[in-house]
Amino acid sequence: MIVWHVLGEVLPLAFAVIISPLPLVAVITLLLGPKGQGNAAVFTAAFAVAFFALILGLASGSKGTTQNDSFFAQVLHIVLGFAFAALFFYLAYRSWKKRPKKDQKPVEPKWLAAMDSFGIARSAGLGVLLGVANVKNIPIAVAAGAQIGSADLAWSLVFVCSAVFAILSSLGLIVITLVGGTGGAKVSGALASAKSSLIRHNNLIMAVLFVILGALQLGKAFEAF
Repeated sequence: MIVWHVLGEVLPLAFAVIISPLPLVAVITLLLGPKGQGNAAVFTAAFAVAFFALILGLASGSKGTTQNDSFFAQVLHIVLGFAFAALFFYLAYRSWKKRPKKDQKPVEPKWLAAMDSFGIARSAGLGVLLGVANVKNIPIAVAAGAQIGSADLAWSLVFVCSAVFAILSSLGLIVITLVGGTGGAKVSGALASAKSSLIRHNNLIMAVLFVILGALQLGKAFEAF
């Protein structure tokens, strides 16, 4: 069934969003804050809904671009494959260059310091912001939207695929929110350690991910010939 094929194609992109460091750091910071799991749950839900809306919009914009034209579909897949491969390789290079050196302390995003004072509304707002405006996730969303929209699916299936992709992409946040809600000194200590490591290795993680995604997109481009 074509739906399963499409979901299989976008699964690596969902995995890249799952382990994207900044949203994970944000949800951990909220969990460690005074309002704990409530804020984290709202943030996670807002992120998932916002990311779904972004994917659905991008997929809708791509829908019908290859309908009844197999040659154009082939050319489009080749062009998109090479274009996204080049973009992901560039982002990998950029992330690698920006990684902190061994003796250099990583710089925390300024908004992290203010998160202890966040309420429900601001937690939701941050979730929406990171869902639709996270620079490192936008090219992934564009690639997924193009893949779903160009698959010649019915509108209902475009909606379903976009929703499934958004949920899969939010699994990291969902798991951390559920685990963090159990409380306990050990859990809090593990979350604090994970937060520190994610901030420290943010650029390295994204560099590796972008290289893998670039290679996958390059493979799709050659496969379309």
